[in-house]
Formats: sequence, structure tokens, C-alpha cells
Amino acid sequence: METNIGNVICGLRRKRGMTQEQLAEAVGVSTPAVSKWETASSCPDVALLAPIARALDTDVNTLLSFTPALSQEGLLALIKEVQQLAAQDAAAALARMHEAVRRYPTDAQLWFQLASLAMSFPSLFGWGEAETAEAKDFTERGLAFAQQHGDQKLRPTATYLLAGLALNGGQLDRAEALLDSLPVLPLSPQALYTALYQKQGDRGKARNSAQAQLAAGATSVLNGLLALSSPALAETEDEARRFCQAYRTTAEALGYPSSQTDLMFAIHELERGQTDQALDHLLRAAHDLMEREVPHLLWSPGVPETQHGEYRRFLGQMLRGTLLAGPAFDAVRQDPRYLEALDILAASGSAAPQS
Repeated sequence: METNIGNVICGLRRKRGMTQEQLAEAVGVSTPAVSKWETASSCPDVALLAPIARALDTDVNTLLSFTPALSQEGLLALIKEVQQLAAQDAAAALARMHEAVRRYPTDAQLWFQLASLAMSFPSLFGWGEAETAEAKDFTERGLAFAQQHGDQKLRPTATYLLAGLALNGGQLDRAEALLDSLPVLPLSPQALYTALYQKQGDRGKARNSAQAQLAAGATSVLNGLLALSSPALAETEDEARRFCQAYRTTAEALGYPSSQTDLMFAIHELERGQTDQALDHLLRAAHDLMEREVPHLLWSPGVPETQHGEYRRFLGQMLRGTLLAGPAFDAVRQDPRYLEALDILAASGSAAPQS
């Protein structure tokens, strides 16, 4: 394996003001041996790495230029690569993810990001049964690693996602235990950050902070309204309709995609046996996504108009994956309106990028 250990030794030696003779004496080798290391004529014996590191006041990882975590730029490039592979070849995408964590086995952020992707890929791209099972296993292992070894910001998020997986898998006791382990913060500092950035005159940071605050609150409100509008929690049909309307009004006011709102309405209407209304909402969601959808203000602040087409295709893939995998749609899978919605969304996913 190609290494730059000689350059590292030379740089650290000079930084400490040591001569080659002094380093050789400290390590117990000849001066020519040190010179050969630094000119890449030879490499130090493995047994000498620890003594060299001590003499240069560093560690063996630094000598070997070992990086325990992928850089931010490298992570973003990897995510893009894996997303492209996932749309074309599930096995190749999974192999690339396994390869990445083998190279950086202690990188909790890498594990978390790839686990999050693996969670969504099967429904998003219609993966087969074997690939879906492998993706599920990868997701659980990745989130578990992030929960145990991530930083203070990463651990609660990984715990939350693991609780969701346990809940969906019927592991109710485990889901409750994970939720109980989450820290409860009585106050969020986000509002103070927004005020701080405003006083510092940083409009960009202040705006992003305020949007993050709004997004967090909006998600909680919308999820609550959605739950209360379901047949399981609504006490009367009239109450369910009022919660549904409140959901739509709030979502539209905040700029959430109307396709998402219509999809949620369709699912709840199918649960209540209102098949015609559900399929009408489903078709409207598909048409809106193709004809009128743009990035909403909370998810994609600052997304330029030239990228709206790419964003629309991403939403189309997500929506189509939900229709294919969601058990709520089992009763209407042969209905022409359901099949028409799938065709529309398939077209949205294969359309050429806009520029």
C-alpha cells in the first residue's frame, strides 16, 4: 500500500526542531535509516512505529496518515454515488455501502447516513425481497452503531429512528424502552440562536435558524393533526373531517407539497372505506406533482428554480414507492385510477432533468 509516512516523519521531526541524528538516537536506529525513511527509500519496521510516534509526540495513526472518518466532501460524494446506484442496481448499492463501512468501521456519521438511505431505498426504488431484507439488516446495524458511538447530537436521532423501526416491526416493548431513553429537553435553544444571529447581523444564519425552528414545530403539529384525524383516534366523523381540514390548511400555509397532503388524505379515506374520495386524492397528488409542484419553504430553502425538476422527480419516486409498498392500497391495486397514478409518477421519475 502506498504511504507517505516518510513525509510525515520529516514534517513532525522538523516541527519539533529535531535533527535526523536526534530522532535516530531516540528510536535506536542509525541516522542513514531515518534518512531512508524520509526519502521513501525504505519504510520503518512495524515494531518501530510506536517508538517513532513517542519520539515525535504523536500517535501511530498520525504516522500512517490514518483517517478514522470520511471527510464531509467524501461523505456527500458517497451519498450521491449510492443514490444513483440504488436507482439502477440494488445489489451494487448495497455492496458499495458495505465497502464504505469496512473502510471506515468507526465512523458513526457514515453508519448513520448510509443506514438512513438503506431505510428508504427499498420502497423508493421497488427493491426485491432479498435486497430489502439486506437493507433492513444494514439499517438496524447502522443505527445501532450510531446510537452507541455517535456524538450527543447523533445518538438521540439514531435512537428515535430505531424506536420507529421497532414500532413498525411490532416490537412494542423495545420501542417503548428506546423512546423512554430519549432525553427530554424542556426548552429548545433554536429561538435564541435566531435572535443571536439577528443581533450579529447574519441574516442568512438567522433565516436558516428560524426555518429549522418552524420545521420542527410544524412537523409535530402536522403529525398530531394527522393522528387525530385517523379512525382510530377521532371520536366522530365530523371531528375527523375537522382535523383533516386543519392539517390541509396548516400544510398549505407552510408550503408543504400538496401531493403529500393528498396522499395522507387518501390513506385515511381508504381506512374509512371512502374509496372514491381516496382515489380522487391520489390522482390529484400525482397530477399536482407533475404539473405544479415546487420545493416547499421548509424542506428546501434556497433550492434554485433550475433544480425544481430534480426535486419533483425525487418526490415522485417517494410517492410511487409509498403506493407500491403501502398496505393501505392493497384493496385498490387493480383500480384504473390507482394504476393511472402509478403511470404518472413513473413518468415523473424518468423525465429528463430540467435546466
